[in-house]
Amino acid sequence: MPHTARPECRGPLHIVWRIGRGLPCLRTPRALRRLERAFRLGRERDGFRLTHYSIQEDHLHLLVEAKDRRKLARGLQALGIRLAKSLNSFWRRRKGAVFADRYFAVALKSWQQFRRTIRYVLNNGRKHGTWRVQNRADPYSSGPWYGHWATQDIRRPLRRSPR
Repeated sequence: MPHTARPECRGPLHIVWRIGRGLPCLRTPRALRRLERAFRLGRERDGFRLTHYSIQEDHLHLLVEAKDRRKLARGLQALGIRLAKSLNSFWRRRKGAVFADRYFAVALKSWQQFRRTIRYVLNNGRKHGTWRVQNRADPYSSGPWYGHWATQDIRRPLRRSPR
């Protein structure tokens, strides 16, 4: 991935964070408990807040709010350390990098983009084919705690396979 400058941010951002190659899958019940605990403990810092997440097999989708680029970097650094320690402990590794070197970040500029991104993040398991239960939120996301999940504008229907 080419090195580009981080977006200037003041408000919500969509973050995609990949784990290193060769590491175990993140979508297991025990890994979910570890990740959710780390999210709860590291969700809010001065000028940084984690609002939504989706856990996939080899990456995380996060919706965060940050006051500026520095708060974003510090908040994700602290969250990354907490997540890496928890996952290394779970995988019985003494040390080692968990996340790839860089994360992908997109600053959300409008309310429409923000709503679409929430929908995308909460339904990401459907996109990857890891969650197929109709009319229920993916348990590996913050969807079960999202109050507007029951409305049709958030749920994404399952894709039908071509015949």
